[in-house]
Amino acid sequence: MNKLQIILSLAAVGLAVLLFQLPRSVVENEQLQKVTATSTHSMEIPEKIQKEIIEIKTLLKREQSIDKKSNFAFSLAKKYSDYGVLDSATVYADRIEKWEGETSEKAVEIYFTAYERSSSVAEGVKFARKAERILLKLLEKDSTNLFLKNRLAMTLVASDNPMVGINMLREVVAVDPDNRQAMLNLGLLAIQSGQFKRAKERFETLVSLDPADNESKLYLAVTMMETNKSNQARLLLEEILADKDSIPAIKMMANDYLNSL
Repeated sequence: MNKLQIILSLAAVGLAVLLFQLPRSVVENEQLQKVTATSTHSMEIPEKIQKEIIEIKTLLKREQSIDKKSNFAFSLAKKYSDYGVLDSATVYADRIEKWEGETSEKAVEIYFTAYERSSSVAEGVKFARKAERILLKLLEKDSTNLFLKNRLAMTLVASDNPMVGINMLREVVAVDPDNRQAMLNLGLLAIQSGQFKRAKERFETLVSLDPADNESKLYLAVTMMETNKSNQARLLLEEILADKDSIPAIKMMANDYLNSL
């Protein structure tokens, strides 16, 4: 399968890591290559969700409480993120950060999600830097928080010194061998380096730990496709599509992969 046809995963363009692309790079074996960007995917927001957005915007406009305004803005940002409208999502993250300050967990959640899902290298790096700024502040308060370390590590992969981030992910796994996010990220980096056996092992472990983990299941399907195991990949993709709880972006990409088999 042509990797440039693989839409959902990881990219490393000019050292930026963007989780919703999959061109080539070499990362986990400590060699980095520049790669080309893939196409972006946007989704039409269903009418029902559009109505919900309008209602929440009305509530936000009327609200005076900062806490409630932040909650409404966060809800809006999440809805936009789910459908790939990242510019709108991060506009609300900017507002949340202004209201809540430099350690806003809501704002960093949106920035990091935008970083993961961006198909524009320049935008992805911009979102990564915004997320990194807040993550560093949060880790000053709680230096042992592995969730924050995972996210900081991935923003650092999109920096001038990506190995700092990669080594941080390895440190997390050393402390917590079953840490989902670190294993997921290292698995994605292994896919990028063409180390599909290593990636397959990581994603198989994640799916065994949580059979409902459709994101890991999707990446496991990618490793199957890349190792000429199309039938096994097809079964995994069909499972994702049959799961009513799969998020729209995951289902859309699973459908794209399935159509390419």
